[in-house]
Amino acid sequence: MAQSGTYPAGDLGNPRRAQILDAAERLLHHYGHAKTTVAEIAREARVSVGSVYLEFEAKDAIWVELSHRRHEAVLAAMRGAANAPKKLYAHRLQAALVARTRAFLALAERGAHAAELVHCHACPAIREAQEIYHRREREIIAELLQAGADAGEFAIKDASATAATLLQAFVAFVPPLLFGRAPDELEREVTALHQLLVHGLCRADPRPRS
Repeated sequence: MAQSGTYPAGDLGNPRRAQILDAAERLLHHYGHAKTTVAEIAREARVSVGSVYLEFEAKDAIWVELSHRRHEAVLAAMRGAANAPKKLYAHRLQAALVARTRAFLALAERGAHAAELVHCHACPAIREAQEIYHRREREIIAELLQAGADAGEFAIKDASATAATLLQAFVAFVPPLLFGRAPDELEREVTALHQLLVHGLCRADPRPRS
């Protein structure tokens, strides 16, 4: 399977930029994006406010890049599971969905407000990054479904449309609905829903009505 595209990124080789991003993320985890100021980010990063603006045109640009970073971690976990060799495509699909849930839960453990980087209605910049994530996510699942169909394992007509429908069915397992629930319970529910969708409710050879 080919890898889906990745997020646009800033200059990853720029130490000052990385320093500012790391400082901003630490503050966001504890105080949230709304209560974190550029002056506080500069102080935490041990640079001047002017240096922050040399790297980022506005505070929202920092949140966009951090949101891209965290969403990409989720996508990487999904890709790893989807591309696992020598596994049935149905098993890869289940593994990709479980990996997604685990990645989101791991993010939430980073701090009280860490999940804002993947779900925040109050921040247009993060919403923009989230929309890009959803497109990439659909691409990964669509590629997996198409590969499964090509191998004769899935019977689908439109991989992209099927991926969108499938992901809508799993909406309870993404932010914000999954937070605050027990991880083991979530994984069981993801697996159960996967089994239901893949195997369905009908018998393989349904009996005709008498």
